[in-house]
Amino acid sequence: MNDRARFQVDLARLARGRHRFRLERGGVGFEVFVWRGEPGPVLLVNGGTHGDEYEGPALLLDWARKWRPRALRGALVLVPVLNEAAFAAGQRRSPRDGLDLARIFPGRAGGKPSERLARLFDQELLAQATHYLDLHSAGAAYELLPWVAYSTNVPPALERIQRDMASCFDRYWRWGGPLLPGRTLSAARDRGIAAITTECRGAGGIHAADLAALDLGLRRLLAQLGCHGERLPARRRQRVLVSRAGRDMLLQEQNLAPSDGFFFPRVRVGEVVRRGQVMGEVAALGGGSAPVRAARAGRIINLRRRRSVARGDSLATTAPV
Repeated sequence: MNDRARFQVDLARLARGRHRFRLERGGVGFEVFVWRGEPGPVLLVNGGTHGDEYEGPALLLDWARKWRPRALRGALVLVPVLNEAAFAAGQRRSPRDGLDLARIFPGRAGGKPSERLARLFDQELLAQATHYLDLHSAGAAYELLPWVAYSTNVPPALERIQRDMASCFDRYWRWGGPLLPGRTLSAARDRGIAAITTECRGAGGIHAADLAALDLGLRRLLAQLGCHGERLPARRRQRVLVSRAGRDMLLQEQNLAPSDGFFFPRVRVGEVVRRGQVMGEVAALGGGSAPVRAARAGRIINLRRRRSVARGDSLATTAPV
């Protein structure tokens, strides 16, 4: 049996044109939209890895309804909502097993529902892609300064391709670093697939500027890969940050809530703070409060928007951008 015989839907064998189908196995699944053209690159894009991140699904559902290219080389594969159970619940993790889908790739065929979902996506779609884009955001609990990221713990040639891909999303600043295991991008890296991810503002909603930035970035990416050409505005110069340690890219480890209570921020996303500066306070429900001081200087790239906090919740993240 050759490798292609194992795919439920072999993208290379699809007729030219637009296709819609559902991939499902073991009680988990998702909707897929494909545009197939002349032989060429296969760009896979998904949103909704986390259920409370709405920008990716909004963009991709809009493309699924409206995008009709006159000519296409290769294929564009869209999965608007990967984690349907979490999306229906409006929460980061799946209510079926409590797992974070973005931490368990490439999954397990005989595992919990989220692990089976990761495995299905990895084996059926990621395995057929040449390039990959995962659309994320801050979700409901946080607001962040939007960026596009790529992994640096890859061969140099692959890293160059990923940097070029990230430059397509020129409305966002660019962050490179050695990504940790369990991510969609680490699964792509293990397959030798060039991959990037975007992080939109979030805060429980959808900002029009984010949708415009994602739409333009996706069009640029298709043009850069030689899939589809169109006249686009000149690119902007991006702010760039390259981190040496994978943990630098974790947003949940800085400036933790000292107690349960109510968070009163005194800063805004994008503001530059000095080390030790008071960024807010946590008021305990029983009385009293404690200041939250910046653990390090930098620009605020992530800020807690959900006011109820538990001890140990990250309240703000800074980075030197």
